[in-house]
Amino acid sequence: MIDPIFTIVSLVLIIPIALFLGVIYQYFFRKLSARFQWRVGPMLRMYGDLKPLLGTTRLLQPLYDILKLFGKKTVVPEVSRKKLFVSSPYLSLLFAILAVLFIPFPGMPLLSEAPYSLIIASYLLIASILFTILGPVASGSPWAAIGARREVELFLVSELGFVLSVFSVAIARQTLVIWEISKGEQTLYLALLSVTAGALMLAAMMGKLHIKPFDMPEAEAEIVAGPYTEYSGKLLGTYYLTKVFMLYALVGLFISVFLPPLASSILWLPLYIVAALLILFLLTAVQVLNPRYRIKNAINWYLKVLAILAVVNFVIAVYIWLVL
Repeated sequence: MIDPIFTIVSLVLIIPIALFLGVIYQYFFRKLSARFQWRVGPMLRMYGDLKPLLGTTRLLQPLYDILKLFGKKTVVPEVSRKKLFVSSPYLSLLFAILAVLFIPFPGMPLLSEAPYSLIIASYLLIASILFTILGPVASGSPWAAIGARREVELFLVSELGFVLSVFSVAIARQTLVIWEISKGEQTLYLALLSVTAGALMLAAMMGKLHIKPFDMPEAEAEIVAGPYTEYSGKLLGTYYLTKVFMLYALVGLFISVFLPPLASSILWLPLYIVAALLILFLLTAVQVLNPRYRIKNAINWYLKVLAILAVVNFVIAVYIWLVL
């Protein structure tokens, strides 16, 4: 009875843990981006004269921004397909949270021990992104439609990189169970595969998270707020909350698949957090060093990177599978 009880307790605990770490990851991303650009960004310690008004810290600023939206009025456009428009943010959030349940956290395998957990987690992440497209399309806004179209085009190429990266490791390790991958031994060839497949995964994450130069779906200077133009209040807050869980899920999946055994034991928790921050550091560096691409340039860039890394990953994965 211990394992089922532990699993149930873990599934309950991982949601607030994912929310907290996702908020911390966003804080780190925003703070580091600001410092790279010689700005202050959200403050860890507030100025003494402002503490009575603003509190002692802005560490949870990403969460404050979301909670503020939940307190504002929600407007549903008359021309929208209301049921799909309203339900899409909640469905997107639901699938992102479900994906979290299949990604191990140090000391908590959760549902990552389930058969085909890698496939399940991948489909849930895809479904979450799908409803960030369907909702805006249902809004009836031309700006949202343009942003959604860009989202679809970016999604197709970034998703291909995501699938090729994680499943090349699955082929090499001959398993589709995330937990078995995350606690597997590292050999020289598997470490080499983790480098090439991990680079491909980072490229895919940039598209999924709209990291510059791949933030064209939300290009405020061109198309207002892109897919989210007509969203407001708690619906917009729900989409932003989805991004928090999505960030946590992608970082957690990266560590589980490409950096074993950091997600296999509670003893690895300090290194797990360090690895997560290093991943965010790389994404932040890309964000601040690049301008926004046009969608055509983004697709061309992805296809060039995919063509090279996909071939390398495939050769290494098949070699490990057949020879080793």
